Amino acid sequence: MRLSLINNKTKEHKLNYFKIKPVLIIFLAFTSAIIGDNRSYVWTYEYKTMERGNAEFEHYLTFEAPQLDSLARSVTSIHNIEFEFGMNDHFDFSIYQNFQQPADGNFQYTGYKLRARYRFGEKNKYLMDPLLYFEYKGKPDFSKHVLEWKLILAKDFESFNYAINPVFEIEYEDGEQEHEFKYNAGSCYRINKLLRIGLEIKGGKNGHYLGPVISHGNDTFWVALGSAVAFTEIKNNKPGFMLRMILGIHL
Repeated sequence: MRLSLINNKTKEHKLNYFKIKPVLIIFLAFTSAIIGDNRSYVWTYEYKTMERGNAEFEHYLTFEAPQLDSLARSVTSIHNIEFEFGMNDHFDFSIYQNFQQPADGNFQYTGYKLRARYRFGEKNKYLMDPLLYFEYKGKPDFSKHVLEWKLILAKDFESFNYAINPVFEIEYEDGEQEHEFKYNAGSCYRINKLLRIGLEIKGGKNGHYLGPVISHGNDTFWVALGSAVAFTEIKNNKPGFMLRMILGIHL
C-alpha cells in the first residue's frame, strides 16, 4: 500500500514537471529575446536604440555638489523619469519628466524633455558605429527652451567598448540665446555577461570632469553607477562633483 502511494506521488510530480516545463521554456525564450537599452555609462551614449515595438522605464538619480570634500547640506538631488519606445528598427523616442530638490529647498517639478535617436546602418558597417541624437528640453511655463544635438560614435573591440559623443546645445531663455559645444566619452571593459567597468570624461566651456563607472544587469533589468569629479576650474556655478545612478526596467 505504501509503495503504491509513493508511486502515485512520483507520477504526480512528473506530471506537474511536464506541465511547468513548457511554461519555463516559453518564459526563458521570451526573456532571452528581449533587447533593451542596457547602459554601460551614465553620461555617454553607446550605439543602441530600443527594439521596434518594445518599451523601457528608466530612472536617473543625480547628486550634484559644489565640491567633493564638502557635501554636508550642499547636495542637490535631481530625478529624471524616462519612458523609452522603439518606433522601428533604427529609431526610438523618449519622454522625460524632471524633478529637483536643492539642499535647502523643496522637491519641485522642473520640466520635461523629448528625445529621439536614429541609428545608421548596422553594427560594424563603418569604422565607428554612428547614431544621431536630438533632444528638446522645456520648462512648464515655456520660459526656457533647450535644443541639443549629439553625434554618437562607438565601437566594440572584443570585450572593450569605446564611445564618444560630441554635443552642440542651444538655449533660449528670456529673449536671450546661448550656445555651447560639449563632449562625453567613455571606455569600458566587459568582465562577463552582466558586469562592466569603465571610465568616463565629459566637459565644455564651464569645466571638465572625469570619473569611474560600473554597470550590472542584462537587457531586462540593469543598473549603472558613475561619478564625475572636476579636474579643471569650474565656471558659472556649475557643480564640482556629480554622482549618477540609472536604473532600467524593460516593460
